[in-house]
Amino acid sequence: MTPSPAWHVRVEHAGVVLGAGFLVSAETVLTCAHVVQDVEHVVLRFPGAQGLGELPARVAVRGPWGGRPADTGDVAVLALDRPVVVTPAAFAEPDGVREVHEPPRLVAYGFPDGYGWEGAQTELRVTAAGQLIHDEWNQAEYWSGHGQEPSYGFSGSAAMRAADGTVVGMVASYDPAVRNARIIPARVLARHVPALADLVPTPGCSAGEKRRLRELVDLAERTGPLPVPVEPLLLAAAGRPGLVPPVTRPAGLWQGVWHLLTESPPARGRVPLAELAVRIADQVADEELRRAFRAWAREHRARFGAPEPTAVPGAGPVDVADAAAATVAGCDDEPRHGAVADTVRPRYGRPAPGAPLPWAPILVEVRRSGADSGTVIAEVSVYRNGDRILVSERRLTAAQLRGWVVDRIDEAYEDIVDGRPLVAFALPRGWLNKDVDQWTRKRGKEPPLGCRSPVVVLDHDRRTKGRHQFELRRVWDELDGQGGSTLHRVACASPHQAARLSVLLQDVRGAVGFARPPTGARERELHGAALDAPAPIVLWPRTGCPPGGPCTGNCAGSGFLDRIAQRISLLPPAELPQLVFELRKEAFLHEGPEPHWAADVSLVWEDPRRFPDVRPLRHSPVG
Repeated sequence: MTPSPAWHVRVEHAGVVLGAGFLVSAETVLTCAHVVQDVEHVVLRFPGAQGLGELPARVAVRGPWGGRPADTGDVAVLALDRPVVVTPAAFAEPDGVREVHEPPRLVAYGFPDGYGWEGAQTELRVTAAGQLIHDEWNQAEYWSGHGQEPSYGFSGSAAMRAADGTVVGMVASYDPAVRNARIIPARVLARHVPALADLVPTPGCSAGEKRRLRELVDLAERTGPLPVPVEPLLLAAAGRPGLVPPVTRPAGLWQGVWHLLTESPPARGRVPLAELAVRIADQVADEELRRAFRAWAREHRARFGAPEPTAVPGAGPVDVADAAAATVAGCDDEPRHGAVADTVRPRYGRPAPGAPLPWAPILVEVRRSGADSGTVIAEVSVYRNGDRILVSERRLTAAQLRGWVVDRIDEAYEDIVDGRPLVAFALPRGWLNKDVDQWTRKRGKEPPLGCRSPVVVLDHDRRTKGRHQFELRRVWDELDGQGGSTLHRVACASPHQAARLSVLLQDVRGAVGFARPPTGARERELHGAALDAPAPIVLWPRTGCPPGGPCTGNCAGSGFLDRIAQRISLLPPAELPQLVFELRKEAFLHEGPEPHWAADVSLVWEDPRRFPDVRPLRHSPVG
């Protein structure tokens, strides 16, 4: 048993004892709403610090209690007229009423009839500690079955663990017929009074982080309700392991945030609260607030979500000592100035001297939406040490897609901490010939995407097929050992049928080059055969020979294959995105009378080791 704390409070009005309360800050006391239901000003006394005398206080906050015993939100906050020099109560972790073998012994300090001046104690234990009644209360019973009942005068008292003096909740009611009490646990108190979240310990999220997130949520709620309900955002943020949704619909955005914070703590490779902050940012119209949510998510992920550094194909060994230091640094309660960027950022491993930095992929995933033939679902993510970090997702019309994607790619750069940016578009197979490398906000006024960073395309259809991904990984294990890249040519007049070509390309360990783009029926079949082989690298000119027409062999498509074969011959396959990046810049700056031969080069370059984990649809395709 710990020494009796001084933070217990008696609540009075006009000389009558109304109930109990407990000090949670130098100027704040918590009690039940029904204790102060008919008054606005009260007098507080501290039995454990009698020298303080009578202290006036006012009712500053009332919970959403409706006045009936079964109503939820029976919480009130009392503001003292002046601060007191008394150490406030300390909350236990949200699961503080649970223990492996038996529930902890709880002590409550109240002021029942006959003990209105000095007070009395009762010992309780929570029954079925993992269960809540009406998603609001823990049921409590006497520890020994006899002694002082938590009757009138105990409402608002803290339920304190006898072993360490921390508070697990607040006594709210007592039923003398069955001799059971109800306790509002700390996690529910903070649901109704968001400021209490700073005081309730939560795994992986410091008081400062919670305070800042709460401020952002408050700003978001002031601008009006989000365009989507909170529940689907919660489930999407929790990820594949899933999350039990709230029993009742959250009354507001904060209630949803708090539910995720207490029910789905961070784990290796998963930082649900950062995911939720990003999804909230997606729904906020104010650009400054949107960026603030994303900045919070970035900092939270960096401090508590940084995975152990892992090796990246083609990179040097990981510095284990640096990794350990980063892990320790990430556990501080408050970050030092500049510490996040300098000590906590994940490392990709150090490449050998003279070797290029590893790729830092930005994935733009575009899928058709079944809700409307004119809309798509777009998602932008960043890969860091193999973990996929969401930047934004949205259902868009075709007209909205380009501008939205370019803006989100700019935001994605904020989540890159090391390596060379590589923008990859995962598109439906029928869209692979789109000129995504030429996308820009304003044509002629800024360079296209493909001239700002390497841009490749991925076949979204085969990213969902386990066999293709397995075979691609196996091919890349062989390609990593090659110092140059060979080109298997598929000429304009290729005699092969699709199935035969697919089998032939199964043994090709290099790039596949097409003289014609996939714009005609036969050309689409042949391109599909290469992707199904599966070929990890496919190149073609979007302005190659037109589909279906005869070809003498001395054509633009053949010229493209000649030149591209020469350029890639001395480069390892892993560096082909960089080569195409340089070609696109060269073509963009070209001023000759004829278009540059690489002006419209397309590159499928898919290494599943760099783009793991295809996400399920976050939006219902028919919703």
